[in-house]
Amino acid sequence: MVTEHNADEPSTRSEKQARERERLAWEDEERRRKIEERRKAEQERLEAERRALYTELEGIDFDLLALNEYPTDYEVESARRSRVIWFIGLGGAVFLFLASLLSLVGPWLGGIAGGIAFVLWLTHGSGMLSLFPSLTLYTELIAKRKKLKRELIEYIRNIEGRQGFIHRIYPLARYNARLGARKFRRLALMSKEHTLLSNLRTLQDTANYHEYLVEALKGYQELLQQEKEDAFVESMDFDPDLLSDEDAARLRQVSSAEEEEAAKPDPTLFVTEDEHSPTAQDDSADKDQEIR
Repeated sequence: MVTEHNADEPSTRSEKQARERERLAWEDEERRRKIEERRKAEQERLEAERRALYTELEGIDFDLLALNEYPTDYEVESARRSRVIWFIGLGGAVFLFLASLLSLVGPWLGGIAGGIAFVLWLTHGSGMLSLFPSLTLYTELIAKRKKLKRELIEYIRNIEGRQGFIHRIYPLARYNARLGARKFRRLALMSKEHTLLSNLRTLQDTANYHEYLVEALKGYQELLQQEKEDAFVESMDFDPDLLSDEDAARLRQVSSAEEEEAAKPDPTLFVTEDEHSPTAQDDSADKDQEIR
């Protein structure tokens, strides 16, 4: 009995070890399965967030980002020039009016200058603004510029939020290669590092930001178009690979025909230049007649 008990101990121990190995293998497989499930769930969550960000592109105010109502330098300079001319005219008229009071110029000239000064002064009032808009337009244009800049920066701040925006939609570069430009990569990096707003100092910087979002919207539209095309192909009864196979077979037939045509010898290579001449052809015809 002792001998049988001792003989059963190795088999029992091996069975326990086998069960332990199976348990460890099962636990390892379960752990890998859970890791894979968590990874897939994380990918789905990120994809859903990214899709939500892509959808937000359609609701962006591109008119504000483009600064369509922003006064140009030409408009500001024209208004400033008109304002300077107005001040010069008013100053000259007042000077002539005061000079007429001191009898330095004729009273008739002083009266005319006084009337002109009075009219010019009236044009500066709000009541005459509709008749002479360029006289007070300069200050309005400057104020409008400051207002639009302030609204633009505030709007970009709302778009970016705390986590940044444009760096999270950068995967759209797969559908629009123009997003891979260096200036766009720089903007995406600044958005990720939360330094974008501090680097938007010039109008060119804001124009690049607007262009980035425009190209991103084009990439999103291309993504939607590809999804529609894929859904259409999947709804058909034929294999989409057949189309490419037929095209490849057609190309092979064309190339093989061209190779066969190229492999044929050129008959003109074995004919001398004399044989091509009309005299040689006539001589050969005469010889044929003599032989006959």
